[in-house]
Amino acid sequence: MSARIVGELEFFAKAFVWGILITLVYDGLRLFRQVVHHGNGWMALEDLLYWVVYALLLFRMMYVENDGMIRGFALLAVLLGMLLCLQLGKVMNYLRKKLQNRLRSLIIKSNHRKK
Repeated sequence: MSARIVGELEFFAKAFVWGILITLVYDGLRLFRQVVHHGNGWMALEDLLYWVVYALLLFRMMYVENDGMIRGFALLAVLLGMLLCLQLGKVMNYLRKKLQNRLRSLIIKSNHRKK
């Protein structure tokens, strides 16, 4: 494989990882919002700052890695990374709920037998 293609694949992989990181950090922000309740104004400001910071970081990554050229496949890789992370989160929540229900039913059965 040529060095140019390898470089493009590495750039795609970095953009993909950036998409995953963007989603994970936003999940952390959502968790923070569940713990510390605040109004819509603060949430809007947090979202604005979050997206401005990540837009600048993504631009920096593209500038450093790809001489500032915004490439469609890089934006696609970021989007795919975000979507994968969201889907994995849904699967993990589903599995967590199934496990919780299973454990709950086992505990109830165990308590019922003791009586």
